[in-house]
Parts: sequence; C-alpha cells; structure tokens
Amino acid sequence: MLITKILRSRRERNKYEVFIDDKPGLCVSESTLAKSGLYTGKDLDERAIERIVEADSRERAHQVAVNFISYRPRSSKEILDKLAHKGFTHELSLEVIDQLKELNLLNDLQFARMFVRDKLRGKPMGRAMLRRKLLAKGIAFQMSERVLKEYVTEESEQEAANTLAVRKMKMSRSRFSALDPLARQKRLIDYLLSRGFSQDIAYKTARSIIQ
Repeated sequence: MLITKILRSRRERNKYEVFIDDKPGLCVSESTLAKSGLYTGKDLDERAIERIVEADSRERAHQVAVNFISYRPRSSKEILDKLAHKGFTHELSLEVIDQLKELNLLNDLQFARMFVRDKLRGKPMGRAMLRRKLLAKGIAFQMSERVLKEYVTEESEQEAANTLAVRKMKMSRSRFSALDPLARQKRLIDYLLSRGFSQDIAYKTARSIIQ
C-alpha cells in the first residue's frame, strides 16, 4: 500500500489527509505525520497503518485531557468520563491518565483538597455531603477520609451547621413562624440532615436555635 498524496484537511483543523493507493486512507495530526515519517511514495503495510492510527488516537486523547484540565483541576474519574464521551477506549484513557500523573498535571489528592476547600467557602455542608461529593468525583474512600480529617473538625462542622441553620431561619422566617416549636425544630433538623450533617449535630443545632 503506497502513500500517493498528503493534503491538509479542509474538514479538521491541523489535520492531514493521507491518501493510500489514490484513496483517502488516514486523517492524522501534523505531529503524527512527522513522528511516523509519512511522505508521498512511502510504502505501508497493515500493521504500520494500525500503529499510525494508535499513535494519532493516543495524541488526540492526550490533547483532549490537557485541554480539559486547563480550565480547572480535574479528578481521574472526570478525565475518564470525558475521554469516554469522546469515544476513546478505557485502556487508552487509563494510559493518558498515567501520563498526566507522571507529568504532575493530575493529582487526585490535591484535587480533593482543593474541592473540599472550595465547598467549605461556599454554602456550608456537613461531612457526609462532602464525602458523597468526593466519592462522586471518583476519589477513593480512604483518600476522602484523609482529606476530610484535614479540613473538617467537630468544631468547624458545628460552626457550619449553626451558620446554615441561622441563615435558613432568616430566609424562611414566614414559614417557620407559622409552625409550633417542635415542628420548627423537626423542619430544621431535616434540613441540616439533607446538607450532610450528622443526626447529633443536626439535633443539637436545631434545639439550640429554636429554644
């Protein structure tokens, strides 16, 4: 199989159409073109074409991942999901993730720490909700617990619950005022539980504020 023509692609930016035996055969990046040593007149067998396709796919997956993390830090799971959505295989995606980790462009522990810090700066939430959000991002349970121990103490969680409860009471003053004290306390407990606080903290906080 002979490369008979190489043209810049009109459909894809920074891509080249490689014609094999006068028929469109490959569409590769300029980098793949150079690294694979492709030129008009070069003879290719099926295995050589497979290697070129694999190399180009690997480069495209890497570029997609790098672009994805350029906006903000990502977890390994987020990159896996992104690459899967783009049609890359799971095996290739794992290979790209390993490369990013070697280049210090991907670190799940650093991501988890940043994620928790950002969440704690926003709307207060309890340890349980933070844990659920970390697990949803693909952060392993042990790593999640390590980060939560670093950033969430009993005192800080209690303070967050107090802040959130007071805010809720002010925002829903008319609805709460129509309820009797026990109903108000239960409503506030349910709200704090929904925000990931433990039953002990939710009950203690609601009872303190209602009384």
